[in-house]
Amino acid sequence: MTSLEVQTMNPIIRSLGNQKSLRRQRGVVLIVSLILLLVVTLLAVSSMQGTALEEKMAGNTRDRNLAFQTTESAIREAETYIESVVSLGSFNGAAGLFGLTDIEPYYAMGTTWSDATQHVVADSGYGAYARPQYFIKHFTTVKGTEGAMNMSGYGDNKGTGDVSVFKITSRGTGGSADSAEVILRSHYGRIF
Repeated sequence: MTSLEVQTMNPIIRSLGNQKSLRRQRGVVLIVSLILLLVVTLLAVSSMQGTALEEKMAGNTRDRNLAFQTTESAIREAETYIESVVSLGSFNGAAGLFGLTDIEPYYAMGTTWSDATQHVVADSGYGAYARPQYFIKHFTTVKGTEGAMNMSGYGDNKGTGDVSVFKITSRGTGGSADSAEVILRSHYGRIF
């Protein structure tokens, strides 16, 4: 055999061997491609679930913030009411206004916020699902110059007269029926 004949036969043998190996590899390529497609699909689905969870968390945070803001606004409304009162006679245990001797309702009970005689409904809803509610309790009276109440600012004398201290309890909700609920309590003093 000459070297020319050997050279011409080798490509044929090589090509026959390559064809057999290519046939076997075609099935492997399909399986590897399907596995990679499955992995990419699982990554995409888990990413979508994570995004949906983050969206719910952001919505709940917004709802909680709205509930907090409406509750705080109701406290400011109660403070404005206290400033407008001429005498303590309206604090008689009705309509959410409780005097010194009245027992205030328990703020964590549902009946406190469902019974209209135990709370005041705020004038505005402030963007919440329901308008916030509050009740005011005349907590105590600080006589004359007793105590260290500073009514007009730091370093100023509180002036003369008795200071009536009120406890304000306010409740607000978020933007939907089953949303967050916030209850805040505050003290407010006024000289009558």
